[in-house]
Amino acid sequence: MPQFDQFSFFNQVSFFLFFFFNFYFFITYYFLPKIAFNIKFRKKFIIFKINKQKNLNLEIKNKKLLYTDLLKNFSNYYELTINENINNYNNYKNECLLKNSLIKLIYIEKIRNLFSKKFIISKKYLLNI
Repeated sequence: MPQFDQFSFFNQVSFFLFFFFNFYFFITYYFLPKIAFNIKFRKKFIIFKINKQKNLNLEIKNKKLLYTDLLKNFSNYYELTINENINNYNNYKNECLLKNSLIKLIYIEKIRNLFSKKFIISKKYLLNI
């Protein structure tokens, strides 16, 4: 850097101050507001994204709870339905067995009567029917 001399001292200092203050005002009025705006925007954007993520996590948690409750209700309903169907089947089976056994007994009695009237058949054969 050149040294200051007596003849050009005023010119050198005045040009230095002129360019320095122009540079300073240019930076403070054009670059700093843009930088500050970007910083504020980023802070707001980050806060917005954090809040959005919290809301999404809350919704996910609520949906998980809803689905687990739905699954529990469905499994309870399914279990009750299965048990009810099994009970109905057992009742129907018992009724059918009773009905069929009564019918079978009636038929056996009729067949015995028929055979006893028309044919002579041993008791051993009739008991095995």
